[in-house]
Amino acid sequence: MKKFCVVLSLLLALTFCLAAVPAAEAKARSSRNAAFGRNFYRNLSKRLSRNRNDYPLLTDEEFANFRAVTTTGIGRGKLYRSSSPVNPWGHRNLIADAAARTAGIKTFVNLADTEKKLRGYKGFRNSYYSTQNIIRLNLNWKYQSDVFQAELAKGLCLMAYSQPPFLIHCDQGKDRAGFVCAVLEALMGASAVEIIADYLASFYNYFGIRPHTREYDFVAHNEILPSLAVAFGVRDISKVNLAAAAEKYLLRIGVPARDIEALRQKLGTTPSP
Repeated sequence: MKKFCVVLSLLLALTFCLAAVPAAEAKARSSRNAAFGRNFYRNLSKRLSRNRNDYPLLTDEEFANFRAVTTTGIGRGKLYRSSSPVNPWGHRNLIADAAARTAGIKTFVNLADTEKKLRGYKGFRNSYYSTQNIIRLNLNWKYQSDVFQAELAKGLCLMAYSQPPFLIHCDQGKDRAGFVCAVLEALMGASAVEIIADYLASFYNYFGIRPHTREYDFVAHNEILPSLAVAFGVRDISKVNLAAAAEKYLLRIGVPARDIEALRQKLGTTPSP
């Protein structure tokens, strides 16, 4: 009996040690990831430049973070995104405005500015932008706040009855524009992989972050994936019907079903009525 107790004690101790090793490894990994995140965000702004010559590998449109949204379900030439075509801070506005003219943008969805601020930008009156329909929302950065959601719902309702092609932008066309485009992409049937790729294209254009790198995965798992998961009320967006989840989210924030259907018609692959 005594020998049995000794053996049992040894087995319990071994089990405890084996269980402690993964826990210790997980804690160390978490600590390393936290340190990586702090350093990543601390250094990110240092990689952002307003000088076109600092981005020799980019096209002009990539430098302005201008591109068509081409994920599943969205019709060709229906939806675009970019940095601000009128805010001169990043020295990208003239390129974005010219690209918008070439694309024939009819409705600009401005997520960043009030009317007063918009009209105060130097060159606004002479821009192509100023001649088209502008939906001004002045969204904050808190995606889950009541104010953000109410203003987003208002903007999407206006968008549902405006003329495409649409261009969605904030200042850099990266964060707020990235979230709103991700919601619309999900609504139209895009996969999580497509949404991540489109969102992270902005981080390549501004910071040179390439796919299949630790930085790329870090941004995906710390920005767009958790933002959508919280908005949609799910744990993992790759394991749900994203179109249904996006529709449920839009209904919850105040976009009527008829306007959601109108949005689908405007953004879809069939001609808009």
